[in-house]
Amino acid sequence: MDSVKSGVILALLCRSSVLVQGTSIKAGSSVSSEDVEAYDMFRNQFGRDEEYGSENYQERLAFFAKRRAEVDAQNAKPDKLWWAKLNKFADITDSEYRAMLGYRRMGSTQAGAAIMRGSSFLQMDTLALSRDWRELKSSRFLRVQGGCGSCWAVAAAGALEMHAELHKKLPSPTRLSFSQLLDCTPNPKHCGGDGGCSGATAELAFQYVHENGIAAEDDYKDSEVDGKCRQPTSALSTKGFVKLPENQLLPLLTTISEKGPAVVSVDAEAWTSYDGGIFDGCQQDATINHAVLLVGYGVDPKGRKYWLIRNSWGADWGENGYMRLLRHEGDEANGGHNGYCGTDYDPKVGVGCRGGPSSLPVCGMCGILSDSSYPKL
Repeated sequence: MDSVKSGVILALLCRSSVLVQGTSIKAGSSVSSEDVEAYDMFRNQFGRDEEYGSENYQERLAFFAKRRAEVDAQNAKPDKLWWAKLNKFADITDSEYRAMLGYRRMGSTQAGAAIMRGSSFLQMDTLALSRDWRELKSSRFLRVQGGCGSCWAVAAAGALEMHAELHKKLPSPTRLSFSQLLDCTPNPKHCGGDGGCSGATAELAFQYVHENGIAAEDDYKDSEVDGKCRQPTSALSTKGFVKLPENQLLPLLTTISEKGPAVVSVDAEAWTSYDGGIFDGCQQDATINHAVLLVGYGVDPKGRKYWLIRNSWGADWGENGYMRLLRHEGDEANGGHNGYCGTDYDPKVGVGCRGGPSSLPVCGMCGILSDSSYPKL
């Protein structure tokens, strides 16, 4: 597995060191000989090639040891809802991880002719107890975003593919070009980042497709991405998109139940080591930094409610590329108001559009109710 690379390297925390099995380890970094042995096995498994004893090696070893301890602590909890494991992200730096997330919430500053705000929603007691859109053939189109902050484009392309299949807009389930979205989606207000691999939003992608259409992936290959926008023949056009009310449970539940998958904004800071179960590891305060495709919801055998999420980190992460995220009981209070809610205190990361507010409310586990949309076909 290729490692995630970034041009930013964090400063090492401590200058002094001790020698552990021939490797120079930072004093105070809590790295043990067992960590070194485990990291050697990890490096062999994932093809890491940093030189032993180098600054880069030591930094990654320190991150590996930290995550190894976190994994052990999570798995040792007697009442845990989810379990963790060391995976391909175990030694990436914080800056690399945040660069990979590459997403900032659009917030309420967006404007565009293609927006259609949802207004008619079912009552809670009339909704199906569960919904799973993985039954669609296009749900198999898993993608790996790698070190590029392209989650917004991957999630938007996935939503378009699945809605196209639902509405029979294409002769057969078709992979659409998320690379076209990366290259061509304009972002003049720097919403969600600086565009492309530096981040944007699913709403901007939906707006672009409404105005220009989107090509099949075979006509706009991932391998040909060079940052220059091309305009091949469009395979799919849309009527616009629907942006759901923020921080309300019922509109999102109704959409997933009756309309199909939606792109949602989340705080994925604590997701690296997730391996399975119902994730409940986010605090009420959350910084929105990632976009994913919400493809369903359900209840486990013990009565615990969850959201079903398709991520863009590959089938070797989570539950075959998916995650179950706790649907907090409090989310249902007053349609999401006064539920599992907190504040996003970092608008520079969480909003993206220039001139945004200093803080924003977020509701739901990992802020899942804060910002959601889906294409209108």
